[in-house]
Amino acid sequence: MKLILPDGFFTYFAAFAVNLLSYGGGLGYGWSSPALPKLSGRVHPEDNPLRHPTSVHEESWIASLLSLGAMISPIFAELLCEKIGRKRTLLLFSLPMLIGNFMMIFAHRVFHFYVARFLIGLTEGCIFATIPVYSAEISEKHNRGTLGAIMLLFVSLGHLTSSIVGPRVSIRTLSIISLMPCILFLLIFGLLVPETPYFYVLVNKVDEGKNCLRKLRMRDDVDEEMDDIVKAVMELRSAEDKNALKELLTNKYSVKAFILALVLMLLQQFTGLIYVVDYTQHIFDFARTPLSGDVAVILVSTVQVLSIATSANIIDRVNRKTLLLVSLIIIFLLQTTMGSFFYLQQETFEDLRSVSWIPIVCLMLFIMAFQMGIGPISYIFPAEILEPNVKSLGTTLVISIGLLGEFGIATLFPMVAVRIGYYIPFVIFACLSGFAVFFVMWFLPETRQKSFLEIQENIRNKSS
Repeated sequence: MKLILPDGFFTYFAAFAVNLLSYGGGLGYGWSSPALPKLSGRVHPEDNPLRHPTSVHEESWIASLLSLGAMISPIFAELLCEKIGRKRTLLLFSLPMLIGNFMMIFAHRVFHFYVARFLIGLTEGCIFATIPVYSAEISEKHNRGTLGAIMLLFVSLGHLTSSIVGPRVSIRTLSIISLMPCILFLLIFGLLVPETPYFYVLVNKVDEGKNCLRKLRMRDDVDEEMDDIVKAVMELRSAEDKNALKELLTNKYSVKAFILALVLMLLQQFTGLIYVVDYTQHIFDFARTPLSGDVAVILVSTVQVLSIATSANIIDRVNRKTLLLVSLIIIFLLQTTMGSFFYLQQETFEDLRSVSWIPIVCLMLFIMAFQMGIGPISYIFPAEILEPNVKSLGTTLVISIGLLGEFGIATLFPMVAVRIGYYIPFVIFACLSGFAVFFVMWFLPETRQKSFLEIQENIRNKSS
């Protein structure tokens, strides 16, 4: 009996397979919250594989070196994508995550964790730079948004898994669990899933591209779609005849569009997500919430998964600027509330036990507001406003510089919180979120359902 599968099934299977790496990336991002309290000896000191508890300085480096690795790799991933293909690039960059998690299983010195987290970060950067390209190039018009949203969903599911399992197992066991998606990715994606048809056409292997498309669509009649791919690649080659870096630095419109995309990405980082993600359990423990830190982390991570699933349905139905403004205003109010709570607790010694639920509610609402507005839109925006010939380079630079900001936050803000006050990071995040509201209102164009020419004209009018 022959198994009959619906048309396009293999396209979704390919999207699932490639995002096994995204799931591993989510485990990597979520690792810090349950692991750092154990390394510092604050909880379950018997689970600490190190010879001494970590200091705040060491903790901040363990958390932030992932962001440093993620900042570096997108530039190399972009170059390799054009040379060896999307699939081989992803397979190659999965190895640092594999090695990093393997190192953490046997780590017994802080330096081992430094190296391991940096290696995992190299893979994280490639995930955000390359998987969206792979997903877009295997998708059809009707499922492009859905396949694109799967990456963030799998990242958040990995983070949720780490939040649920991490507090209940040793650091070594958590590292073994984090290793599994890498192995599955290498086996399933490496052995069963093809390269994208776009890449085959780019390297003048049109027949192989057509065979690849037939496999993805599970049908033979792909001539019309293949013609569209060939046409798109020819237009891309025409655009790339210009020097992308020179255009990005000298073309007046490209400079303005790049600055807008970069500022939005940096403001996204300075809403404070990485600080909240890396130190969720620590924040809740310090706030003395009615729930234990690990239970509160699970609630926040669950909200993140649900928010990302919801945002995939509304992001193309509501104006981008409306979503951004609502998201940033809510974040401003929530971070102001968090800063006020910790100020009262730390500086005035007020008894806040009757309102100790506030940090839990605030961080859950913060995750919702972030994932349904500023979070996804800051990644979409560069592709919508940059000219075709500078889009690839410009987007890579925006992501890399944004991750540099993330690295700075993850490194410095924990030490600021401990040495000056836990309220200081939230006050800074609130101020920058307030600035972001005015930036979006005054400078950003609306891009939903707009042609590139309309967006270009809008930006020129705003800057004239």
